[in-house]
Amino acid sequence: MAAVIASSLDTLRDCGLLKADEACGVEWLFEASSPFATAIDCADSLHLHIKVEDTDALPVGAFLDAGARLDHRREGYVKFCFPDGVNAIFSHIRIAQEEALQDDDARRPRPYVDHVGVDLRTETDAVRAVFEDVVRIGTGFGWGHAQQGGDRPVFCCHVSVARKHWLYPTCGALAGTPIEFAWGALTVHSDQAGCDLRPAPPGVECAPGTGCC
Repeated sequence: MAAVIASSLDTLRDCGLLKADEACGVEWLFEASSPFATAIDCADSLHLHIKVEDTDALPVGAFLDAGARLDHRREGYVKFCFPDGVNAIFSHIRIAQEEALQDDDARRPRPYVDHVGVDLRTETDAVRAVFEDVVRIGTGFGWGHAQQGGDRPVFCCHVSVARKHWLYPTCGALAGTPIEFAWGALTVHSDQAGCDLRPAPPGVECAPGTGCC
């Protein structure tokens, strides 16, 4: 899988939007020997969510030259689909609970990979079992875990899915970069926008009212 996604990663790296160590972490997750290889094989799509200073200042021309297609744009949020199967999402809005605790002057320098996403859209018992098993794998490494959904859909921008598992790597190639596993059909809501903020990693306190952007 790492070889398959090389073209989109090269484009993002050449544009200064992806650091070499971040690319290595993404390649590790998507390669055949990854502990999450079964989930990757079941995925309908994969995505990188990159935080930037301004989504209006993205090198759109370079993306289009690389064969990418603009999929969606809202204020502070834009998504491009690359021909190798990777969806690149860029935002400058708050999408995670812990961002509410960050002072603008002390926030993490941008751009950076906010999270890597594995999208499991097929609603079968077999795929759901794979979705649930990622928790066992991640916690086996001592990583943190949080979940969303179940009682209601999980919203992200103009779409929703049934459930999400979030893993928070504390070691390895993706240490410090959350991994999102989403399960369920993607439902498009053309008449609304907004998202359920990513839960803060276990042990990180958040201010009240930080559930939605």
